[in-house]
Amino acid sequence: MSFYGLLKNIFFLLILINIAPPLFENIRAQYGRYVSPKTQVAVISIKGLICDSAHYNKYLREYFENSSIKAILLKIECPGSAAGTGQAIFNELVMLKKDHPKPVVVLVENVCASGGYYIAAGADRIIAPGAAIIGSIGVTIPYLFQLRDFIEEYKIHYTPIKSGTYKCIGDPFVDLTGPEKALLQSVLDDSYQQFAADVAKSRNLSTTELNVWADGKIFSGRQALQLGLIDELGSAYNAIKAIKELAIIEGDIEWVKPPKHTSLLSMISGTDQDNDGSMLTALSEKVCANLESKYLGNRIY
Repeated sequence: MSFYGLLKNIFFLLILINIAPPLFENIRAQYGRYVSPKTQVAVISIKGLICDSAHYNKYLREYFENSSIKAILLKIECPGSAAGTGQAIFNELVMLKKDHPKPVVVLVENVCASGGYYIAAGADRIIAPGAAIIGSIGVTIPYLFQLRDFIEEYKIHYTPIKSGTYKCIGDPFVDLTGPEKALLQSVLDDSYQQFAADVAKSRNLSTTELNVWADGKIFSGRQALQLGLIDELGSAYNAIKAIKELAIIEGDIEWVKPPKHTSLLSMISGTDQDNDGSMLTALSEKVCANLESKYLGNRIY
């Protein structure tokens, strides 16, 4: 055997050593479902600033339409979103709950604000620690810089060519006019009213008191509880308890998560943070499915 052949065999042996134990553990877990069945509950994590609803709405639809999944846990760590994105996920959540009723619980650890809170408002129960940051119900246009004076200082002349009175609105090299400011304000005000109305309806809050619980204000988890923006102070323990109560689950829970796209290198090195082994889970499910098809036929459990 050549040196390179030996090196290749060693490489694949290292991969096998790293993959085999968790793979067999996942296969065991798959067949364990038939020995001691668990109730499936889906988990979707919403993290960071979000500007695209496609990923989250895809799995919301998948989990709501799956009759085997009895509840959904949303783990939200989100300081905000694009206005349309937060509203799109909220709408998806509300409509799917109507068509496929099942409880939705939100668990927050640190931050659930602005667009993140918009999404959370569509859930049946919101749980957060007393020191979490909640709220910021409002709308803004960030990064609206005015740089005309800056470029003119350096003898730079900028002449935009446009059609339509308001077409250059937001251009940092053109001063905002009074009518342009009024137009932007009207758009923000309308978006804010939609946001506040959806939260008020979902959380049974009064729209006559927007200056109390909305108006862009942030609150601690304890303050948010007093205002009715969340339902309970707590952590994962409280969220699990709420899910079991709302979905009427007596036994253990099997957590169903979206698959993670984990690289082979990270699987070998173990450097992937928050790696829940979902790639191995998918692989083991495929192995189990093949074995069941071959030896068990189309048996219904």
